[in-house]
Amino acid sequence: MTQVIISAFLPVFAIIALGYGVRALGYIPREHWRGVNALNHRLLLPSFLFSLLAQARFDGANSLTLAGVSALGSVLMIALALLLGRLVSNSGRITAPMIASAVMWNIVLSLALAERLLGDAIASAGAAVSATGVIIGAAASVAGFALTSGRGLQAALMKTAKDPVVLACVFGLLANLSGLGRVSVLVGPIEMIGAGSMAVILLSMGAGLDFKALKGRLTVLLSAAVLRTCIGPVVYLGLALAFGLTGDLAVLMAIAGAAPAAAFIYAVAADCDGEAGLTAGMITLTVLTSLINLPVAAAVALSL
Repeated sequence: MTQVIISAFLPVFAIIALGYGVRALGYIPREHWRGVNALNHRLLLPSFLFSLLAQARFDGANSLTLAGVSALGSVLMIALALLLGRLVSNSGRITAPMIASAVMWNIVLSLALAERLLGDAIASAGAAVSATGVIIGAAASVAGFALTSGRGLQAALMKTAKDPVVLACVFGLLANLSGLGRVSVLVGPIEMIGAGSMAVILLSMGAGLDFKALKGRLTVLLSAAVLRTCIGPVVYLGLALAFGLTGDLAVLMAIAGAAPAAAFIYAVAADCDGEAGLTAGMITLTVLTSLINLPVAAAVALSL
């Protein structure tokens, strides 16, 4: 089992490491990655999610259960992040990145690992998880950063409603339900963009690692890392088992729960004038802790 997990996970983390190396060596300077991050947030990740949801073949009861577990897990993670954020700081500007790092699914990394470990058939299950988890996570992340950056409730709601990731998920589901997701001439170009996005997103995740951001506010950073990569898999795997999800579906939930914070939340923090440096530190530390916790969570789920 150990060899199977290592062979599945190593190439994905190698791409992340390559992204960090390319940026650290100056081959592609740091300032150029800001544009890549914006591209990921506004085009690549939305295209990936739209094509995933538009073309997914949901299988009734299991898909509904997965979507429900994903939604319930997201709500629980938001509640835990609010509680933990208040314990370590009274500032809403600290709580916002705590919520974003805890609740926003790193769906690209999770699916990349799950497909290598479980096979391509897991993609439709991943779509069911994304249908609620990504929408709730993206909405909570954008709203949290917008509200704590001095914007009013109406402005925060408008920004959330117009977020590219939220819109991609909503339109992807509508395309699936209407049957337009099967029309290749409409979905084909978006699918091509989405298919090429996975490597770019993983590379930019590595390029975004900022070890200088780990200096100071260590309690906040450690709290976010523990919540995301230690408590997260317990919450999602526990809910999966409680609702009768076993086998590959339980493994998928364990991987998604233990995955690091999604890199796109940095772009959201910067766009909303939030705590971008702290957000970068949370992303960096969760990537480091997930190097250990992700294989462990997958091994536990596989052994059940």
